[in-house]
Amino acid sequence: MPPVSSILALAGIAVVVLGAGVQTAIAQGQEFGAPSTVPGNEITNFKGKLKGMQRGIILVEKEDGTEAMVAPPENVSSFQFVAKATPAFLQRGMLIRMDANFGPGGVPLSPVTKVTLFQPVDPRGVQGKAKEQFTPGVYSDAKAGDRRNQPMVGKLSIVGQLIGLSPSGILAVQAGKVPVQVPVNAETELEVRYNNLTLAQEGDPVTVAGFYQPPNENEVRADRITITTDRVYGEYQPPKNDRRSKRKRKDDDDNGKPDGDDGEQKGDEKADAKIDVKEL
Repeated sequence: MPPVSSILALAGIAVVVLGAGVQTAIAQGQEFGAPSTVPGNEITNFKGKLKGMQRGIILVEKEDGTEAMVAPPENVSSFQFVAKATPAFLQRGMLIRMDANFGPGGVPLSPVTKVTLFQPVDPRGVQGKAKEQFTPGVYSDAKAGDRRNQPMVGKLSIVGQLIGLSPSGILAVQAGKVPVQVPVNAETELEVRYNNLTLAQEGDPVTVAGFYQPPNENEVRADRITITTDRVYGEYQPPKNDRRSKRKRKDDDDNGKPDGDDGEQKGDEKADAKIDVKEL
């Protein structure tokens, strides 16, 4: 296997947009930091801030100010962007997963405590039982047989496409061939958990667990990468940078229109549109 430094040299210097898919990154960075027959690989764990992506390698500014070049995990489920969301973020067709308790006759016994939104991944990048988390269906803890064909009784994992959310709090999901309806309430947590950088932004907190070959401690093959944010999706997000000229702001003031009204109104309209889509 070529040395890690040679692979980094091939990586180039052009930084691509954050939205680049992590599955492509895995394919491109497959040998970066990979286990070697040369002894001395060291485990590393660190935190930092996301800087970008460079030819399939994730750039992280560590807490000590140095920059680490991190190859994504081989298992795509170990790369996660995690954030909170509100019902306004929901749209028909989104992929979701959740756990629910069912009594006799498939009647839900209580509201769902957490609903997780995710995006499709290449199944070749998912290992073991984690594949169930990305495959629409109904799953139980049964040790044998097709879990998707088990009776709708007990604690079940539901994976599927969102059909809608009624005003009364009934969440409808198409879990493979099985339609499922479960109650939610104000206490139900809505979580975004994407296995890519679609929603990530420069500066988001990053936690990395992985290994490196000494002395190159900032050339890391990750076992796990978690990116978080305090942004809440479904809430209005103000523009990151206000590039409007002073003259434009003055024109708004002269017209009696407070600065920023347009942006807030558009944000509200988008939220309303999403609410309309999700209602049954």
